[in-house]
Amino acid sequence: MRAAARGALVAVCAVVACKRGGEAPVDGGAPPTASEAPPPVVAEPVPRCRPDGAGLPIPGEDVVVGEVALHGEVLLVGLVRRSEGKRVASVARVSPDAKTLSVIDVGVALGDAPPPRPFVHAGAAFVASFARPLGAAPNGTVLRELRLHRLEASSLGPALGAVEQQADESFAFDLAWPEGGAPGSAVVAWDEDAKRAPSALVADRGVVKVRALQAPAQSAVVASPESSDAEEPRLVPRAGGGFLVAWLARRPEVLDAGDPGEGPGERRAFRWVEAAVLDGKGELRDKPRGLTSERGRVASFDLVRTGEAGREAVALVVDEAAHAEGAGARLLRVAFGAGSERPETTEVLDGGVAHGAAELLPGAEAARWLAWTDGAERAQLAPLDRRGAAVGPASLETALAGARPLAAVPGGLLAVSAASTTELRRFSCR
Repeated sequence: MRAAARGALVAVCAVVACKRGGEAPVDGGAPPTASEAPPPVVAEPVPRCRPDGAGLPIPGEDVVVGEVALHGEVLLVGLVRRSEGKRVASVARVSPDAKTLSVIDVGVALGDAPPPRPFVHAGAAFVASFARPLGAAPNGTVLRELRLHRLEASSLGPALGAVEQQADESFAFDLAWPEGGAPGSAVVAWDEDAKRAPSALVADRGVVKVRALQAPAQSAVVASPESSDAEEPRLVPRAGGGFLVAWLARRPEVLDAGDPGEGPGERRAFRWVEAAVLDGKGELRDKPRGLTSERGRVASFDLVRTGEAGREAVALVVDEAAHAEGAGARLLRVAFGAGSERPETTEVLDGGVAHGAAELLPGAEAARWLAWTDGAERAQLAPLDRRGAAVGPASLETALAGARPLAAVPGGLLAVSAASTTELRRFSCR
């Protein structure tokens, strides 16, 4: 696995040191010692991708591109953009050849809220977005709404429900449906500040909450334990019923005198991934557990369903606790199989991931693309099978410089790039 992730590099002998049978050089001198021998020449895999056609500009100014979903062959892309002097939250419908695009406006963008997030369930398209603050609750907490709408072919459809949450700094959430569930049966997971102690100026930790979309607000369940400072939840349905919710947990390190923090005024912290199994209504089925080491340095993670008929939940974890100093972050695959209560961890990349950035591109094909940026700010790409395992060497993709891959499409991928304008481009990949 590790050899494949490194790109299956092939060493080529230097001419003077690789004579048949170990013969001495022609000048009669002694063969060079190991320390004197020139370094081997290394052949890197040929890039897989090349641009295919012209770019497709996204209408508007100051465009921010969010998450994506595949609705059949159409790519749904969440956007925030400036149009006619207003910041608007929108969803773009993009053809797989990146030649046609239509935009559906969802509403006015809320402050620093991320672009609306598209979802697909049972062949239908939906979009979740944040609405204007609702005002203060009886305890003084300012609230906002996360709303889910059906997304029609050319317009915003009816609202299916909403979740009230604290209007704090974090907008992280995830949403999923139980297997075979109706559109309104979605379950939502989000993070927010824990209740503040009477003597504290700010909350000292975050919690992850879960609630069925159409359930009463007071029925939200706190999934994360009291011992965790939890954030950035991800949620997927489990085969046979229920859900798996995972989140990023933090704990400050004990610092020696003079040990610097991770940033100005910030203490170094361990970060790891925790998860809990939920029933079909979002209620806790068992105690939360750690999926990765509590002494790790997880920068980011994603949770997806993989395997035949999506019968396995897989977390792809970017961990900055690499094997060697300066080696970059490593990428771990943590599999939680159907009916299994013990996750299985394997290493996909043993280093070389920069800034905690690695994305598993959504796609309908048997193999998916894993995209990341290395320490030299270069785009890398590797094919993964549906179980999240590497099926080929990594390749350096110079054509993707300055572009962010969004999704796999038949024969290639779609990416967004920003030069003078923000545009979508198709790349053919082999």
